[in-house]
Amino acid sequence: MDISRLLFDEFPDAIIATTADGLITQWNNAACRIFGHPAEEALQHTLAELIVPPGLLEEEQRHHSNAVRDGLDTIETVRLKKDGRSVYVAITTRVVRNEEGTISLIISCMKDVTTLKIEREADLIETRFSELMESMPDGIVVIDPSGRIVSANRQAEALFGYERHELQGQFVETLLPERFHGPHAGHRSEFFRSPRTRSMGAGLELFGKRKDGKEFPVEISLSPISTEEGTLVMSAIRDISERRKAEEKFKGLLESAPDAIVIVNSEGKIVIVNSQTEKLFGFDRTELLGERIEVLVPERLRGDHHSHRRDYVVNAKIRPMGAGLELFGLRKDGTEFPVEISLSPLNTEEGTLVSAAIRDISQRKAADHILHERTKALEEANKELEAFSYSVSHDLRAPLRAIHGFCTILLKDQHAPLPPSIERYLRLITENTVQMGVLVDDLLRFSRLSRQALQKQQVDMTALATAVAEQLNSTLKEHPAEFRIGPLPPVHADIALMRQVWMNLLSNAVKFTEPGRKCIVEITASEKDGKIIYQVKDNGVGFSMTYAGKLFGVFQRLHKAEEYEGTGVGLALVQRIIHRHGGTIWADSAVHQGSTFSFALSNG
Repeated sequence: MDISRLLFDEFPDAIIATTADGLITQWNNAACRIFGHPAEEALQHTLAELIVPPGLLEEEQRHHSNAVRDGLDTIETVRLKKDGRSVYVAITTRVVRNEEGTISLIISCMKDVTTLKIEREADLIETRFSELMESMPDGIVVIDPSGRIVSANRQAEALFGYERHELQGQFVETLLPERFHGPHAGHRSEFFRSPRTRSMGAGLELFGKRKDGKEFPVEISLSPISTEEGTLVMSAIRDISERRKAEEKFKGLLESAPDAIVIVNSEGKIVIVNSQTEKLFGFDRTELLGERIEVLVPERLRGDHHSHRRDYVVNAKIRPMGAGLELFGLRKDGTEFPVEISLSPLNTEEGTLVSAAIRDISQRKAADHILHERTKALEEANKELEAFSYSVSHDLRAPLRAIHGFCTILLKDQHAPLPPSIERYLRLITENTVQMGVLVDDLLRFSRLSRQALQKQQVDMTALATAVAEQLNSTLKEHPAEFRIGPLPPVHADIALMRQVWMNLLSNAVKFTEPGRKCIVEITASEKDGKIIYQVKDNGVGFSMTYAGKLFGVFQRLHKAEEYEGTGVGLALVQRIIHRHGGTIWADSAVHQGSTFSFALSNG
């Protein structure tokens, strides 16, 4: 039995012999077990080809040079298994020379110290960082350059469902879905070559895998830690399942919004758009994401828009954009269209984003143009109608005076008595011409009101209403009315027009008193929502509210002319005066229960 061969094959550590050129000539069973390559696969290859990580080729060259120079060299480093995973080994390399001093063999003894190293690293983490790790709100997993887990905190245990002793020494890919294992090993190696604090997989969908196999979305931050054992990496892992649910809900709201929604970051780059944006601007969302928002703005407006955008980010608040300005959007095909935009700041972990709700107002603009043209035509027609009514009213006065004068002459200057029927007809004509004259005067006042400029001043409404009441009572000597006038707040108005309001309302209250009943009129006022409400309440005949819609129309009467005199213009005149002062007027009544006329004016 070849004892030396038996010892070589059964030695617990890997023993590898190479030529001076680096070709492997001996590869024992322990080397097969540790590195995964059978002997027939390893022979006639170099160590660099089989087990040296690409990033450690220079280190391997230095180790070889030191061994050649000194005859012996030892290092502790990382080597690769056949499956690509890493293993920590303590290497002792001895150079064997012949009598002439030429290298005949290079023997390397490699001991797997992964477990020992991880235990040392875990003790070190426990000593220096335990309190910090346990105070962190996120799951913390510390890994070494081989990709093995050195330590984990309680939050990581709760997050992944493992006890920490189950995780220690396992490759970190244990915590990832299998579909990510291959790419992750490459990303991990790349990070260790240039370690720095950063987020992992920015812009990617990252997932963790629990012990029970369930996956969940995660966010990961990486931080290198320099220790006596070398560089370790601390991974802070956060379960973002709830945030993802909120994001999906947010995206659902965006897609259901009637307007185009474009969300940009502080640099003005588009980060989110909805389907309405695609329809409105003609772009696919993949064409917009990452582009500056100015791609949707006509070129002639981009310079100003860039500065407006910067100013908004400095003082972000919810507001319409470009109030009073003509805003336009630019479609992919180069056509422009008018828009209305509302801006809202969104505070996120990535900083302040700005959400722009964009609405195409082309149809509204067209409708506004039509409305403007129609309003202009209506104003012209109104002016012509007012001029016509003024002219007709004015021209009617002369023939009325002539008719009245001739009838009076016939009644007074005839020497022979007129037949009774003739005299009755003449008196009827005289009365009707007088009534017609009153109607013409009312029409003149009504037509002048639209052109008459308001001469506003502070009006003492108590004094004004009292003076009008006294004037009316001076004509009612036999049956004066009882006017109960409470304190009335003053108002900023045209005093002459306010006199007409009181005269019409109070005279109406007196006129529509039932026969045989004393006329009682209550005049009061109250304030509500910044308005003064004046009320005139009488105990007259009242009217049915069924006909209230006709009350303020020109020539509209709710009673027969032979019962109550009047032209049907007075209340229309009152309404126009109140409306010109920016107020409102209304009435409440019931048959035989009196009426209450109310009008509201601004208090100021």
